[in-house]
Amino acid sequence: MIKVLSFPMMTERQHPLIQPLLEWSDEALIHGFQDERDRGCYFIALYCRYAPLVYSVLQHHGKSPVQVDYLFAKMWHTLFFSLDLVEFTPTGIRVGDEEAASLRNWIVNRTATLIQEDLPGIEYITYTLKDAPPPLWCYLEASLAYLPALTRLVLVTTQTFHWSLERVRAYLEVQGETVSLAELQQHLEQGLDMLGDRLPSDVREIYLTPPSSVPAQESDALFPDTTEQLETNSTPPEPASHSDSSIDTLLEEWELILSS
Repeated sequence: MIKVLSFPMMTERQHPLIQPLLEWSDEALIHGFQDERDRGCYFIALYCRYAPLVYSVLQHHGKSPVQVDYLFAKMWHTLFFSLDLVEFTPTGIRVGDEEAASLRNWIVNRTATLIQEDLPGIEYITYTLKDAPPPLWCYLEASLAYLPALTRLVLVTTQTFHWSLERVRAYLEVQGETVSLAELQQHLEQGLDMLGDRLPSDVREIYLTPPSSVPAQESDALFPDTTEQLETNSTPPEPASHSDSSIDTLLEEWELILSS
């Protein structure tokens, strides 16, 4: 029986900042990502190029759409924080101690590794792909690192875990810190503004400045829901082989699907 595959909508692909980059080589996009840290378009172009392949492999192995979306977001989060290590060599690429014949092979290999990890039960996953495309999530997380500690705490607890400011204040009191609700509200408002300012301008344009016919995304909806695993008794998926031959077989299989 053939499994029917579906792929996430990627409106980024149609954006005028991204369309020209889809003609660039992997090497050019990686170098752009590494050399121009104030631009997010290179990573988004790589996402548009390889997201269907990654998603289809995960969809084939995932037990539910919720778990597939969780793994998909986790995969791109992993790639985002690994691409600085990518080096192109005469025989392919090197990423730290890993070597592969191409960037595509390396991404498939990473995906196969991720599939072997224990999965949280669907009741513990609150991530929603349509609300938080992985590139936006990655750049938001990177921008958070530049915010003051208390501001970061307020943003994460209220926007990711949906705490009320009263709960945040109570938590801080337990930790020996006394902060008024007015001060916490100020940290929240200023933090959202600072976070937006820290995002690369092209990321803001692509994700937070939609066409005039579409309502603009509210600033308090910037954060994706958490994909944290609280507790799980899930059975891990069957291990995937990492041999070059199995990777090539996977690539051939999914390229046929994607080209049909």
